[in-house]
Amino acid sequence: MKKVLIISFHYLPEVMAASYRMYAWAKYLPEFGWQPIILTKECDVTKSNYLRNNFNKPFREFDRNIQCIVYRVPYTQRFKKIWDARRKITLKKMPSKLETIVRRILNFIIGNFLMLPDERHDWFKHAYKSGLFIIKEEKTDVILSTGAPWTDFWVASRLCKVTGTPWLADYRDPWTQPTSLGIQKEYILRRFINRIWERKIIRSASEIIHISQPLQATLGNMIKRNVHHIPNGFDPENFENNHTYIPDDKVFTISFIGTLHNNTNTDVFIGGLHQFIRENEIGPQGCKIEFIGDLPGFEIITKSYPEFFQISKFFNFLPSVSQKEANMRMCKSHILLSFPLDMEGCCPAKTLEYLASGRPVLVSPAGKYQTVIKNLIKKTNGGVILNSSREVADFLNSKYKEFLATGKVLSKTKMSEVDKYSRKKQTGTLSKILDSTIYRE
Repeated sequence: MKKVLIISFHYLPEVMAASYRMYAWAKYLPEFGWQPIILTKECDVTKSNYLRNNFNKPFREFDRNIQCIVYRVPYTQRFKKIWDARRKITLKKMPSKLETIVRRILNFIIGNFLMLPDERHDWFKHAYKSGLFIIKEEKTDVILSTGAPWTDFWVASRLCKVTGTPWLADYRDPWTQPTSLGIQKEYILRRFINRIWERKIIRSASEIIHISQPLQATLGNMIKRNVHHIPNGFDPENFENNHTYIPDDKVFTISFIGTLHNNTNTDVFIGGLHQFIRENEIGPQGCKIEFIGDLPGFEIITKSYPEFFQISKFFNFLPSVSQKEANMRMCKSHILLSFPLDMEGCCPAKTLEYLASGRPVLVSPAGKYQTVIKNLIKKTNGGVILNSSREVADFLNSKYKEFLATGKVLSKTKMSEVDKYSRKKQTGTLSKILDSTIYRE
């Protein structure tokens, strides 16, 4: 069986979109004639004196769930005191003027000098040495790396040049290509240097994949290369028991599951929710809103919406949960919330999992740059896109009436369309690209 070394800084048990994308590919690749080998950072379970004292021989474990070898190597963030100093100031609710100035200086230093190619720079030395060991020990045929972090690409590129092993680069985000979000002026130096670095590193890749169709095109134009497209998706095995999880017929449940970023726009939904609650004179015993995951942006909601205290009793907050529990909570919700960033090509992996759960998705708002998620919702008939608080209130009113009458909220999602985003099917596409790297004439 052909062997592929997958380099991914983020991997299970870390709860990240990258972790699940690489895990699913590793799980299904053997069905297409490829044996995966994972190279990732150490996790809390593998941190030990043995690991830290043997940098040239990475810690090796075997994942029995997917019959896959996983190598873990140490990672220590360089200039940690500078990062910690900025984090300490950022967490303050009322920083002084001096602290604000210091934070801006630290932002400039970190943004332009400590993120080349990114904040995981210091992982390179251990990952590269370990990669050399693995390629020799396992006799791998191809290298597959995923970014961000872009240090993964740096490691793969160097291994490719030194060992002659072909390399496939998987872009889950844009690196330096222009996007609708733009770039902050104080980070212009970093972008200039990284643009040079990206073109130099990606030159050695045999094949390139992008997760976003619009950004796939702009990346291809920028580097003058053909770029393949494998979008976000869902693992079908995680949703085989959907029918066993039934929403509560007594409590109208609306859920957000994932990461709520600081720059997420939730104003439209919060305003519409408040109108819905007032108009129905509903109490928290009959309706609940669950926010589950990494929620740094929720504190902004409480500050920006002056009447939040009036509806705060409806909200329940939970930290990140396992994939299994996340799927269960999706299926047990009546409506699922999506707050996409207004960036061309952006479609969070969680949106595909929402659709796979078969529950209606409320996307709010959807600006002019969110064409991918708009097309996805339209194509699958998986929910609604609402851009005003009044629209949100009217939608919730209609679904709440349906809930009161029947004890449930029906979904009209076209599962045949959703199934096209199965990670198992996507792995078949990936295997063909991997094959092309070693069977090229």
